Amino acid sequence: MCYKKGQMSPKPAEPPGNLSRAAMLLLAVLFSTASGVSAQSITPAPNPSQQPQISKSPQGKEEEAARAAARAKARHFDRVLIIALENVDYERALQDPNLAALAARGASFTNFHALFHPSYPNYLAMIAGSDFGIHRRGSYLGDKQVNFPSDSEHKTIADRLIAAGLDFKQYAEELPVGNCPWDISGQHVAEKRGNYARRHVPFLSFREIQEKYCDRVIRVDSGKSDNYFVQDARKGLVAYSFYTPNMNHDGHDTTAEVAGAWVRKFLDETFPENLRKGTLVVITFDESGGNEDNRIYTVFLGDMVKPANQQDPATLAKHYNHYSVLRTIEDNFGLAPLTSNDRDAEPITGIWK
Repeated sequence: MCYKKGQMSPKPAEPPGNLSRAAMLLLAVLFSTASGVSAQSITPAPNPSQQPQISKSPQGKEEEAARAAARAKARHFDRVLIIALENVDYERALQDPNLAALAARGASFTNFHALFHPSYPNYLAMIAGSDFGIHRRGSYLGDKQVNFPSDSEHKTIADRLIAAGLDFKQYAEELPVGNCPWDISGQHVAEKRGNYARRHVPFLSFREIQEKYCDRVIRVDSGKSDNYFVQDARKGLVAYSFYTPNMNHDGHDTTAEVAGAWVRKFLDETFPENLRKGTLVVITFDESGGNEDNRIYTVFLGDMVKPANQQDPATLAKHYNHYSVLRTIEDNFGLAPLTSNDRDAEPITGIWK
């Protein structure tokens, strides 16, 4: 039917009673559904900072540690202590009588290599599975300490350990007195004990450690016979410990002979065998003193390691590097690799009792 301009069309008749209300309700539902489909989002994303934070109880941490242990591919040790010395070629290290004597006690690897020059990128690789490209900055800038952001791209073995209900500590001889994060890059130490260098304390390079776990970075006064490391050793070390000697003890400002004498005395007197039950001790160098293939002295000691006269020379001659040690620790504690570097590294096998 047609209507002239200005003529009102007749009002359509309303359906009777319940039918009218049902039809209107149906139309409302259909309109609402269609609107919801066309909209991208009408509900704001939840703010993580407003969400309840759940912390694990001691029992929960124990359960997580048990689950990590169950995932472990090869559980050989309860704890690990890494001692990092400085800048000596493999051949030169074995000429030192003290380092040679330690090599004769356990697994002494004959084809173990550092990853980079200069020193600092190797320290990062030991705990993070990457140097984050620092070695590309060259020999001078590559040794300048960096503070990496607290994000998913800059994780360390500490993150894996904490998530698994385990713990870590970074011990640093002559760490300056003061507040974390001890931004000073280096400090001269009186009494000729040995200087401090922050770049040799790798966990301090990560903002997450500085913000959350500074209480795990422990000052060791090497002039005291009852320093914090000694006290912890008597009580029992945590699952993972990284020990940074001062720059005399690690050989950086001295010689391989000084480093060898120090580390042997450290293991004989400061951390003797009766305190080391279940602890794997890794003695390694950050990098070589300049040999072409960056081959370095690395020895595993502990009651879980076969003595030297029972080691297979072919096993000790396998090509290993700092990522191999990290991968071995991850496998031992049932931890996921941090990067493709440690994931693809060959774990150290065949040396265990």
